[in-house]
Amino acid sequence: MNKGFIFDWSGTLINNFPSFCQTCGCMFKELGREPITPDEIRLYMTSPYMKFWNRYFPDLTKEKQDLLFATYIRQADEPDLFTSVPETIRHIFDSGHKIFIVSSDSAPVLNPQIERSNLSRYFTEVVANDYEKIETAKSIVERYGLDPTCSYFVGDCTGDIEAGKAADMKTIGLAWGFEHK
Repeated sequence: MNKGFIFDWSGTLINNFPSFCQTCGCMFKELGREPITPDEIRLYMTSPYMKFWNRYFPDLTKEKQDLLFATYIRQADEPDLFTSVPETIRHIFDSGHKIFIVSSDSAPVLNPQIERSNLSRYFTEVVANDYEKIETAKSIVERYGLDPTCSYFVGDCTGDIEAGKAADMKTIGLAWGFEHK
């Protein structure tokens, strides 16, 4: 059996919360509401992300949200990796773990960020556009023969932790990402 780490990307390995706040502000304005504060974003952010958006815009479809987000994220500041992420990823890789990225970010946003990080060579698989991560986590465990007793799902939102638990993996919830502590 193999050992593995499945990481969420946004808010877990890369600090894109500031760019998300910029994007969120633009979207709120376009949808006819005053932007909310970063503290309110943290308080109500969760995954799947439409739970957050439908709290404020009950009739907003995922398709329209995805289109607006794709438009405004391109105008936001470029995010940086959190401190110590490169050395942590190298250490995990060198310890024999397979490393996966499972993200709700679209491929046109996620893939360039991963390339700029200079970490892509460490990742066994990168999954973008993953709205609900439970089935993906289970699939990765099965396809790669991961031993759940020595494999981890790491994320910053409740949905990430739920996905790891559903795949019978150990889970690590980070308090520095999107969701409120």
